[in-house]
Amino acid sequence: MDAELRAELRDTVDDVFAETIRHLPLAEGRVDNTRARVEFQAVLRTGERDPEAPNFGRGDRARPALEASGGHLRIDRLAWPDLHPRKGDKIVALDRAALPVFEIVAVDDRSHLRLICKLGDAN
Repeated sequence: MDAELRAELRDTVDDVFAETIRHLPLAEGRVDNTRARVEFQAVLRTGERDPEAPNFGRGDRARPALEASGGHLRIDRLAWPDLHPRKGDKIVALDRAALPVFEIVAVDDRSHLRLICKLGDAN
């Protein structure tokens, strides 16, 4: 896939799925004053699901209700080059009802396109 098409696809995904996130940097569970709080746009997917095999309408398998206890945050590295989330930081989903807070449990920085943060429940 050429770079121009990749950038167009990334921008389209972000236009549809991105929401406003507030990053709360922490160090050893306390506010980290060496890093600024930042509000940014990123794709946040919550509710971990196990892969399901299709049942084609047979059986009594209904999809369970989605949980808000984890998920993934995908941050566009080109749009937010100075954002460096770390394990233990928290994020707030500002566009969602009740402003849920998640803890960053892992950061995958191997992709040159996005930082991928695995999230857990912050409570």
